[in-house]
Amino acid sequence: MTVTLDPALEEAAHALGYQSAIAFAQIELRNRAAQKLAHYKSRIELYEQKYGMTHDEFKVRVVNPADISLKRFGIIEKEDDDFEWEDAIYMAQSYQQKFDALFQL
Repeated sequence: MTVTLDPALEEAAHALGYQSAIAFAQIELRNRAAQKLAHYKSRIELYEQKYGMTHDEFKVRVVNPADISLKRFGIIEKEDDDFEWEDAIYMAQSYQQKFDALFQL
């Protein structure tokens, strides 16, 4: 596929030290994907530290009302955290795929 870019875009990319506007876009997209990936990974780590376990272990243990380590957390808190934790895992996986795909370019 051939893409024709506005000469001003190419000129701006060169002025900023990039080989081309496409090279600039690839680098910036990688950087943004890496930032998003880091954000979601930090959310996952936050919940892993809070509960002292992985999400898979949490899902198994949260259904046991007698679980000592989870008893100190409220039901709504655990439900909210489970939803946000699961979302962070999904988004981290999604951005990891995007990040990996950007390095295939």
